[in-house]
Amino acid sequence: MDTNLATRWRIIAAAVAGTSHLEKALPCQDAYAYCVLPGGELLATVSDGAGSAGRSQDGARWSADWALAGLATLCQGETPQEEAGWQAAIIGVFTETRQKLAEYAIAEVIPLNELAATLTCALINSEWLVVGQIGDGAAILEEADGSLFLSVRPLRGEYANEVNFLAQPDAVAYTMVTATRRTVQALALTTDGLLRLALKLPEYDPHPQFFHPLFSYAREAADETRAQVEIADFLASERVCVRTDDDKTLLLAVRVDQPERRVQRYKRRRRKDDRI
Repeated sequence: MDTNLATRWRIIAAAVAGTSHLEKALPCQDAYAYCVLPGGELLATVSDGAGSAGRSQDGARWSADWALAGLATLCQGETPQEEAGWQAAIIGVFTETRQKLAEYAIAEVIPLNELAATLTCALINSEWLVVGQIGDGAAILEEADGSLFLSVRPLRGEYANEVNFLAQPDAVAYTMVTATRRTVQALALTTDGLLRLALKLPEYDPHPQFFHPLFSYAREAADETRAQVEIADFLASERVCVRTDDDKTLLLAVRVDQPERRVQRYKRRRRKDDRI
C-alpha cells in the first residue's frame, strides 16, 4: 500500500506518578504503548497497575506492550468484517496477554496477582473503531462534528474501590469489547487517575472543556517531543494534582493531514523521570 495514502495520526502521551506515590517514594504504576502501522491503523494501549500489587508497574508495562503486539499481529492478517469477529479477536488478544503475564510470573517466581493491572486497548482502521477494556480506564472519542463519546464505561467490581484486573482468573468474563463501523477524528485513552477531571460522574459523560483544548493542542503541536514534555508537565501540575493524587496517564491521538517522516512508530513512556 502506498503509505502516502495511509491515515495520518499524531500521538502525544505521558504518564506521571501521583502525589501519593511521590510521598511514599513509589514509582509510577501506569504504562502506555502505541503504534501507527504502515496502512494507517492506529493501535494504542494504557494500563494501570494495582496499588496493592508488589510488581504492578511491571504488570502495567508488559500488559501495555504485549497487548499492543497482539493488536499489531491481528492487523497483519485478514481482519474481521463483523462485530462478533472483532469481539472474539480482541478477547483473544487479552487472553494471550494474560498468558504471557502468567509465563512472566513463573519466570520471576512470583504470584501472578503481583502483576495485577487494568488494560484498555484501541484499534482504529479505515472502517472500524474497536475498544477492549478490563478495569476502570477510559477511551474517549471525538467525531467529525466535535461531539464526544465514551466507548466503554469504566468497570469496577461489586464493592467500592474494587477493580477488575487482567491477572485475575476470570479476567475474560470482565473484558468488555465494542466494535463499530464509524470514523473518528481523535482518541484519548486514560487511566482512572484522570476520571474525575475528564468525565462527568456518575453519568460518565466526557467533559468537552477538558478534551477539546487537549485535542486542539495535539493537532497544532509541531514538535511531538516537546509536546510530550508539556503534557507530562500538565499532568503533574498543581491544578491537576489538587483534584487527584493518583498516577495519571493521558494518550492523545488526532488525525492530521500532513505526511510524517515515519508512518510506523512505536513509543512507550512509563515513569515521570522517563519523559525528558
